[in-house]
Amino acid sequence: MSESGVLLEIQNKVAIIQLNNAKRANALSKFLVKDLSYAINTIKDHSNVSVVIFTGGESKAFCSGADLKERQSMSEREVEEYVALLRKTFTNIASLPMPTIAAVKGLALGGGCELALACDIRVMEKGALIGLTEVSWGIIPGAGGTQRLAQLVGIGRAKQLIFTAEKINGEKAYEIGLVEYICEAGEAELKALNIAEKISENSIHSVRLAKQAVDSFARELMEKGLIAEWDCYQKTIYHPDRLEGLAAFQEKRKPDFSNDK
Repeated sequence: MSESGVLLEIQNKVAIIQLNNAKRANALSKFLVKDLSYAINTIKDHSNVSVVIFTGGESKAFCSGADLKERQSMSEREVEEYVALLRKTFTNIASLPMPTIAAVKGLALGGGCELALACDIRVMEKGALIGLTEVSWGIIPGAGGTQRLAQLVGIGRAKQLIFTAEKINGEKAYEIGLVEYICEAGEAELKALNIAEKISENSIHSVRLAKQAVDSFARELMEKGLIAEWDCYQKTIYHPDRLEGLAAFQEKRKPDFSNDK
């Protein structure tokens, strides 16, 4: 997968999917999302893979979120198609039969946070920052973030984080249950590998069935919630606040949103 938005490697029984857009802090460009989708489809039927790890690779960031510069050049229809693919890709990650681990370093904002939320286990470096920051740019989390965050940390805390667009560090994320492990700077990928190796010692068949059983707990509720989230996200695409958010990003200023609901 040379010159790809992601790099896929399988070591023993552990698959490592590395985001490969370091120059843009692993922003979720169209080419990266397409390649991520391809990697997920490639790995899903590997019967001998026990765990999948998602990493930021050579970038200082796990994933900085949407590529807002690229987003400015998209038509409303293109935005809708792009976010639909992103949603489908993250849903496919959540639906992988084997456990998944996000190794979070640097930034995991917006779509980057949603990618981490789509995984089963999150490892985060203490000084890293994570958050759903979409409302600060005139949109909302549209790839499962509203549903998966609430499921992890509770409805009240999820509302607080989403409404304020707050970015929190690893220690705070661990405290509220957003991540399962914290570690020192530079250790996220190693910690994820250690966890993956421990999982790999167990029966692949049994671990996959255990994941299936746990996920069944909230599957129907999640499906309904994702439909509602998508309906709300589509309404942001055609609202002037979205364009104002993009303009503010380009001009490096604070957005001046309208009071039009």
